[in-house]
Amino acid sequence: MNTKEITVMTTTETFNEGGAETLLVRLRGLMPTLAESERAVGRLVLDQPAETARIGISELARRAGTSATTVTRFCRSIGLSGYQELRLLLAVVGYKQEAAGRQLPIGAEAEIAADDPLPAITRKIAIASQQAIQDTLDTFDLSALAGAVDVLAQARKVDIYGVGSSDVVVADLHHKLSHLGLIAVAYSDVHRSVASAAHLRKGDVAIGVSHSGRTAEVLDPMRVARERGAVTIAVTNYPRSPLADQVDIVLASAGQEDVLFRTGATVSRIAQLYVTDCLFVALAQHRGEQTWAAFEQVHQAVSSRTGERARSRRTN
Repeated sequence: MNTKEITVMTTTETFNEGGAETLLVRLRGLMPTLAESERAVGRLVLDQPAETARIGISELARRAGTSATTVTRFCRSIGLSGYQELRLLLAVVGYKQEAAGRQLPIGAEAEIAADDPLPAITRKIAIASQQAIQDTLDTFDLSALAGAVDVLAQARKVDIYGVGSSDVVVADLHHKLSHLGLIAVAYSDVHRSVASAAHLRKGDVAIGVSHSGRTAEVLDPMRVARERGAVTIAVTNYPRSPLADQVDIVLASAGQEDVLFRTGATVSRIAQLYVTDCLFVALAQHRGEQTWAAFEQVHQAVSSRTGERARSRRTN
C-alpha cells in the first residue's frame, strides 16, 4: 500500500467536494497558511458569513482594510474560482444556519468574553465542543482513517508523540492501543521522543499529535521516524501545516480556537479525542478475534490482581 495515496486532499478538491457544508471549517484550517492581508479577509468571512454574502467585493475589501485584488487572491488561495463562488457558498451557509436555528454563530460572538456570566460560559463551551465534533465528522477523510487502520494493524511497534494539551490525547491513545495488544509507547519529552524514533524501522508507525501542526517537539521525532522508514500519521487541526506536510497520513480534527481564555485548547482536545476514538474503534473492528482475545487477556490479568488484593485484605 502506498500511504502517500491516502494523505490529505488538496485544497481545491476539498472545497469542490465539501462545498458550503465544510467551507468555514476548512477555512479555519487554512488560516495560518494565508498571507496577513488574506487572513484579514478570512476573519471577516468567519465572523460574519451571512453578512459577507450580502456585500460586494469592494465593500469586503474596505472592511478588511485591503484591496479587491487581495480578496480575489484570498478566494483562489482557499480553492475557489473567485468572489462570486465565495458569496454563493456563504449564502448557502447562512441559509442552513438560519434553518437549523444555530444557537451561536461560528465567528467571534461565540468566543467567551471577559464579562460573560457563568450560564453563558458553560453554554458556549458546550456548543463549541459539540460543534467541534460535528465539524470534524463533516470533514473527516475516511480514506485516511482506513489507511491508518491498515498500517496500525500490521505495525511491529507504535510510537506516539505529543506535548502540552495534546499529551492528554497521547496518553489516551496509548492506553487504547495497548489494550488492543499493540506494542505502543507514548512520549512527551522531545529528547526521549527523538531517541526512540531513531530506533524505528520499516514496519513501525509513528503518530504525532499537535493541534497547530507546528509543535517543534512533535515535528522533530516525526521527521526522524520517517527518515528511519516508519509510516507517519498526524493528528492535527491544520491539514496544511508543517506536520501535515511531512507525514504519510493526516487525520484532521476541526476544533475552533478561542483566543481570550484559550478554551480552544479544550475544544481541540475534544476533537482530537474524537478522531483517536474513531481510530481505536475502527482498528478494534478490523482486528476481529484478535481484539476479543486481547480484551480477555487484560480482563483476566486485572481480575486476578483484584482477587489477590481481596484475599490479602481478608488474611490481614
